[in-house]
Amino acid sequence: MKLFYASCVAIFLATSPYIYASEQTNDEIEILEMIQDIEKGWESGNGMPFYQHYLGQVGARYIESGGQNKGLEDLVKNHVVPEKEVLKRLTIDILDIETNVEGDFAWAVTTVNVSGEVRKTGAVFDKKGFQTYLFRRTDEGWKVIHSHSSTRDNKPHKHH
Repeated sequence: MKLFYASCVAIFLATSPYIYASEQTNDEIEILEMIQDIEKGWESGNGMPFYQHYLGQVGARYIESGGQNKGLEDLVKNHVVPEKEVLKRLTIDILDIETNVEGDFAWAVTTVNVSGEVRKTGAVFDKKGFQTYLFRRTDEGWKVIHSHSSTRDNKPHKHH
């Protein structure tokens, strides 16, 4: 009997990710795919996923650990693209994505790990934190209207 219960638990644990995945809505799947595209854009220094998935409305601001970009052009031209030249290596892992959809508005909260190496100095960084995305449904599908990322050193200094 113990073997039966253990088998049932093992089967449930093995199949539960698939059950959850099948419960995701088309909206949630679209948002998850957008976030994955954006992650690849950051890592490669490619602005195209940002132009494709961000609304870029007047007054938009994108926040990252105390800094901000005003507008989509500023984000891509002064942040995304230059990082490819400045950094020898950049790895971004966007994990634990929780999406929420309410009508034509949605948001996602994620954990984020960012690591890399500065080309000029060889300085290495390893940070972790959280990111929030806000989305609006448009005629072309979901678009990011705001993002906010906040990370800290993975191994904080003693004063943290």
